[in-house]
Amino acid sequence: MFSIVIPTYNESENILRLISEIEKNIPKSDFTEIIIVDDNSPDGTGKLVEDYISSQQKEKGETENDSLLNTKNCRVKVVHRTAKNGLIPAILDGVKQSRGKNILIMDADFSHPPSAIPRMMRELKINPNSIVIGSRFVEGGSVVGWPARRKIISLGASAMARFGLNIRRVNDPMSGFFALPRELIENMSITTKGYKILLEILVKNKDIPAKEIPYTFTDRQSGKSKMDRSVVTNYAQAVWQLYRHGQKSDKIMISERVNRRSVLFLSKVSRYYTVGISGLIINYMISFLLANDVANSLRLLSNQWYIEASVIGAAVSSTSNFFLNKYWTFEDRRFAVKSTATQYASFIGASAIALLIQIFMLYYFVDNLVPYRISLIVAITVATTISFILNKKLTFKEKVWA
Repeated sequence: MFSIVIPTYNESENILRLISEIEKNIPKSDFTEIIIVDDNSPDGTGKLVEDYISSQQKEKGETENDSLLNTKNCRVKVVHRTAKNGLIPAILDGVKQSRGKNILIMDADFSHPPSAIPRMMRELKINPNSIVIGSRFVEGGSVVGWPARRKIISLGASAMARFGLNIRRVNDPMSGFFALPRELIENMSITTKGYKILLEILVKNKDIPAKEIPYTFTDRQSGKSKMDRSVVTNYAQAVWQLYRHGQKSDKIMISERVNRRSVLFLSKVSRYYTVGISGLIINYMISFLLANDVANSLRLLSNQWYIEASVIGAAVSSTSNFFLNKYWTFEDRRFAVKSTATQYASFIGASAIALLIQIFMLYYFVDNLVPYRISLIVAITVATTISFILNKKLTFKEKVWA
């Protein structure tokens, strides 16, 4: 079911003819409702629609039902608002009163031709998660009855929106003639004032595809134009407000991207250190055993026993760490001989650099009478951190912060 929402204010000369034209153009297979939202028009637009509905109901022998007119494929309803509170609130009130899965918004002055409605409805059925826009500025679209000055202003306003708000995927973001899924507009918080609700929808839904349907915009033949200085002022305010929204959204997106990278980085760090714990145990056990009675009894080590024991412990733990990190931490399951040998050499090279740092720290601490066990743990922890960064970047070709 489609709901066509038409906000009105002083459109008594157009509204009944518009309803008739819409009914003629709607395919018989499509059940549609027309929601007229009237802002207490002084010319009696809302009352005119209500009287029309009542007369049609009597003619067809139907009973009055909340100002509804039911025909074969069309349902008409009028919503009375107490004052002229703006176009965007009128549209939103119409959406609340509607029942259709899809919503089509249009003006009541015949600037938006009813003949274009079937194509827009059909396009939204084909692409149900998109915005279908009646466009004046794509091939096949045009504007009739505007002086050059107004055309220039309109094109300038569109350019300001397209480039200033980064919605270049749409040629006519100022259009008031568009269709979209109901849930899209229902789930949005509309904050701008004025006449250009589509602008806010596009800015806040940049991932949703937009399809433009060409049509000929014809300036109103009856009634008085609503264009005045307040429209221009509201538009400028809306563009500025949406620009600031875009800036905030970009910051949020960047923050979320950084957070995702942080989570991924910390996940790999935790895996690396889990592997490192096993290496730490191997390193510590071999270093400690070789540095004590076993080593002395076998006379394997010189007077600088703690240095040589640390070298042997680091070499054994580096080999075990390579295979565990390749398979689990960096999820590289390719074990071709050549590439694995290259990675192993790089891993050992990075480990050698870390080992030199470990040896320097160990020598410095022990030489300054820091207990050996404490010196060993601190030196291995720092060396493992440096080893992780070097191997992530050089051995497994990953960005450090990712």
